[in-house]
Amino acid sequence: MADTLILIAGRHPLLRDGGLPSYVRAWGRAAIRAGYEPQIFCAAAKSASEATPFGIIHSVRSRFRPFRTIALPLHARAIAGAIERFAMRRGGRFLVHSFGSWGGVGAAAARRLERRGLRCATAVTPFTTCRHETLGKIAGAAACGGLLSKVRLRLELAWARLAVSHSEGRGLRLADRVFVNYASVRRIVSGEFGAGLPFAKIAYAPETAFLRDAARPCPVPDALAALAPSGAPLILAVSRHDERKGIDVLLQALALLHRRGTRFRACVAGTGALLKRHRRLAAELGLPESVILPGRIPDAFDFLAHADIFVLPSIEEGSGSVALLEAMQAGAAPVVSDVDGLPEDVTHGESALLVPAGDSAALARALDALVADAELRARIARGAQARFRDRFSAGAFAADVARAYAGLGFPPTVRQQAKAVTA
Repeated sequence: MADTLILIAGRHPLLRDGGLPSYVRAWGRAAIRAGYEPQIFCAAAKSASEATPFGIIHSVRSRFRPFRTIALPLHARAIAGAIERFAMRRGGRFLVHSFGSWGGVGAAAARRLERRGLRCATAVTPFTTCRHETLGKIAGAAACGGLLSKVRLRLELAWARLAVSHSEGRGLRLADRVFVNYASVRRIVSGEFGAGLPFAKIAYAPETAFLRDAARPCPVPDALAALAPSGAPLILAVSRHDERKGIDVLLQALALLHRRGTRFRACVAGTGALLKRHRRLAAELGLPESVILPGRIPDAFDFLAHADIFVLPSIEEGSGSVALLEAMQAGAAPVVSDVDGLPEDVTHGESALLVPAGDSAALARALDALVADAELRARIARGAQARFRDRFSAGAFAADVARAYAGLGFPPTVRQQAKAVTA
C-alpha cells in the first residue's frame, strides 16, 4: 500500500487572510511537485472534502468556535478522529505533518493510528509559539490598544499558558522532526519547550512562487489608480490589523512624512480586529486622501506589482513574513522591522532597509530616504528580487520537502515522481 501524507492546517487553507493558510497552500504545492499527494485536515463549520491544486482538503466539523489557534485544544478530538477514520479506510503508512501550534493535534492523531496498528511518523513546522505571539500582541496593545483589548489579550495569554502551550509542547516533544525556516523560531521554541527537540532547517517559498511571474504585467487595481498625486512613489503595506503588526507605528510615520511635505501615495491593505481603530487613527493624524486603508483586497500580488516601497512595521513576527517574500518577488523595495526572522531574509542596505521595531521616527526616515532617492529605491528593489530568486524559488522548496520527508523514511513513490515531473 502507498504511503500517505497528512497535513494538519488547523484553519481552512482556502482562507485568504493570514500567513498560516497561505503557507499551507504553498507547502501543499511544493509537496505535489516533489511527488506527494497531500491530504489536508482542518476544523470547519461542516464536514466536506474538496480537491484543490495543493491537495485534498478534508474539512472536519467542530461545534466549537473560533477556528484558529487559540481554540485548538477544543478542535483536537474532532480532527484526530477524522484522521483516524480516513486512515482506517485507506491503510498503509502515514506521515502526519502539523503546522503552527497544531502539533499536539498531530500527536493525538498519531497515537490513534498506532493503536490501530498503523505505522506513523510525525513532523511539526512551528512559526512561533502561541505564548510568544500573544506577548507580541500585548506589547503592541501597550501603545495602541484600549482597555478592553488589553484585558482580552491578558485572558488570551492565560488560556494559551493553560491549554494551548500544553498541546504545543506535547506535539513538539513527540515529533520525529521539527522543521523550522528560521533560527529565530528555533530560539523561541527552544526557550519555551527546551533545546533537545529534533530540529531540522528547511527551505520554503510563498505560494506566489508557484503561481505568479513578476515580469508579467498586470492592470493597476482601481484603488491604486485613484490615488493622487499621480506618479508619486507608492508605499504599500499588506498586513493583518492586529496588535503585533505595528500598523499604528506606520500611520504615525506616514503622518510625519505628510507634515514634512513629502510627496507619496500609501495603501495599508488587509483586514483584522483593529481595522476600524486604525482608520480612526489615520483621520486623527490628519492623513490625506492619498493614504487609504481599503481592508481586504482580492489579490495582494496585483497590488505589490505596482508598489515602489513595501513596508512591514511589525512589533513581533516570530518567524518571517509571507507578505515580505511576495513583495521581494514583485520587485518592491522593502522597509521592515529588525525583529525575529525578518533580518534572516534581507540584508540592510542591500535588499531592504531595516528599522527598530516600534520606532515611528526611524521608520519615517527610512521611508523618506526611499521616496526621495529613486536610484536607492531601485537598487534595494533589485537586491530584494535577486535574494528572492536565490533563496525562495518553488523548485528549491519542493526539492527540500522531498529531502526532508525522505529523511523520515517517506520518499515519494515512482508513480508519484513521474506525475511530479510532468506537472
